[in-house]
Amino acid sequence: MNDQEKITSNQLMAIMLSTIIGIGILTLPRTVTEAAGPDGWMLVLAGGVVAIILSVVISRLGLMFPGKTVVEYSGDIITKPLGFIFSLGFFTYYVLFCAFEARVFAEVTKQFLLDRTPSEAIIITMLLGAAYLARQDIATVGRVGEMLVPVFILPSILFLLPGIPEMDLTNLLPFMRTSPGKLLTGFGTIVTSYLGFEALLLFQPFMARPRDAAKAMTVALSAIILIYVLAVVTAVAMFGVVEIQQLIWPTFSVYRVIEIPGAFIENIHGVVMALWVVAVYTTLAVFFFAAVTILGRILALKEYSFTALPLALLIYFLALVPNNVSQVYNYLDAFSLYLGIPFGFVLPAVLYIIARVRGMGKEGGNGREKQAKKSG
Repeated sequence: MNDQEKITSNQLMAIMLSTIIGIGILTLPRTVTEAAGPDGWMLVLAGGVVAIILSVVISRLGLMFPGKTVVEYSGDIITKPLGFIFSLGFFTYYVLFCAFEARVFAEVTKQFLLDRTPSEAIIITMLLGAAYLARQDIATVGRVGEMLVPVFILPSILFLLPGIPEMDLTNLLPFMRTSPGKLLTGFGTIVTSYLGFEALLLFQPFMARPRDAAKAMTVALSAIILIYVLAVVTAVAMFGVVEIQQLIWPTFSVYRVIEIPGAFIENIHGVVMALWVVAVYTTLAVFFFAAVTILGRILALKEYSFTALPLALLIYFLALVPNNVSQVYNYLDAFSLYLGIPFGFVLPAVLYIIARVRGMGKEGGNGREKQAKKSG
């Protein structure tokens, strides 16, 4: 690994922001209000805190095995055969995530922008673009993230300001009336909105300063929490708990009712839709890059960028499996439950606990750090 392949803390933050904020934010207000009514924003906050804690755990796990990704050190921790199964499952997780991302992107694009364009054409176009970026090194992905994140986050927030007069904050009442049991039941749903942070298992070894990973992840996830809370509060304040549960993509519905003073932008939701395309592209590209990286390391390939196009073809066919939007989200719920939570939250913590119990990685990590200090 040379210097050109390493990423900075800012690039890691950009990668995480662009990875986590994707298709999930479209349905987030509806999901949390179904689970906890007007207290749904509390679930968003709690899920974000858990994601931050797990990201710190993952960063410490990475420091125990310097220069290795989870594909390599999982075999050291839980034996080679189990490590291989874990890595294969991790690869499957990212491939399916790409498929869902591409299919939801196609459905939303047909609904709001390209109603006459076949879903197949939209999906394959996005996948080819993601495959191109996935063929590059991690530093390129980081630079693209740094460039594109401000493009879609800042305008999306600013466009909400004209909608403030349309908000009715009484829709957020009654406050804290949801029972703890109901909040706990809905918690399992909301944490999946933060999936993507576990990519740190792959990206930390590529950092110029791996010890800064925990801080970078905390800053990135804190920003995402604020964006998610803003999206939920705005949608609930505009539509109310009952109406918001009737909307498929309430976040886009917010922008459809907002009017810019002076009418210099007549169709604001079209602009936001274009910005969202950028967000989904970066999310899909990072997950695609992760899948290509895992596959290349499983197969011990010296050069594995050539696997991107065959992988794009596989993801294309998987994306077309669901028959309609309802089935897409049914599959997505099952995916989040059986793959998202295990690979995003449970298994990384299990790996860390086993490694600590076995006393692994400490000497190697300290030795590497001391050598680096001496050479500096």
